Amino acid sequence: MHYFAISSANTYSVSIMQHSAYTTHSRPISLTQNTEAQVYGLFAVAMGLTVLGVYIGMHFIESIMTSGIHILFLIIQLGIILSARLWVNKSPLNYVLFGVLPLFSGLMVTPFILSVLTGYANGGTILVNALSATAFMAASAAVFAKTTSWNMGVMGKALFFALIGLIGFGLLQFFVPALRTTQMEMAISGIGIIVFALFTAYDIQRISNLGKVGVNPFLLAISLYLDIFNLFLYILRFMLMLSGNRR
Repeated sequence: MHYFAISSANTYSVSIMQHSAYTTHSRPISLTQNTEAQVYGLFAVAMGLTVLGVYIGMHFIESIMTSGIHILFLIIQLGIILSARLWVNKSPLNYVLFGVLPLFSGLMVTPFILSVLTGYANGGTILVNALSATAFMAASAAVFAKTTSWNMGVMGKALFFALIGLIGFGLLQFFVPALRTTQMEMAISGIGIIVFALFTAYDIQRISNLGKVGVNPFLLAISLYLDIFNLFLYILRFMLMLSGNRR
């Protein structure tokens, strides 16, 4: 199913970004308030471009899926992330590639959204609830990250290996039908929600403390975007398993 592939691909993408950010120590930069605002500004632009991608996908979904171009979009997404260190400091290329990533993410997630709206009698309600829950959890993670005195940086490696586990199990689901049960889906989705909620808090705290870490603002914005994008996907999958009413 296409939306499981999307979720797994984006999980892999965010793991690469997190590992890259975790291990980067060269070229330290000072995070001023203006730079921090730039990170969140880039994140807001990414969310807007995702919505635009979904809008475009809704109108051209049949052409996209039947032509196989969605595979090309996925390859481009992974290529942009894998090559991030090569382009983040090159303007205006960094702005262009940064914009392409969420735009294509929106296009790629459109089949999942359409399957929810057309395949479930309460799909619209679940979609709205998933968006609301994502916003609430992201806001809660932000409040926790901003107010806690605990250094969440110690979770970096543990979260990375948790992502590896999610990826491995996701791949197994493609080949082992017994792992696609409702109970298994709820379990893996629940774990995914916890992992990406923690990653969101982890990245928000890193943004606040970036004066001590050498990470480009574009990398941070992409990382935060992928955290919340995947958080939404896992929440939506969990809600579908919990209360989805198939037509």
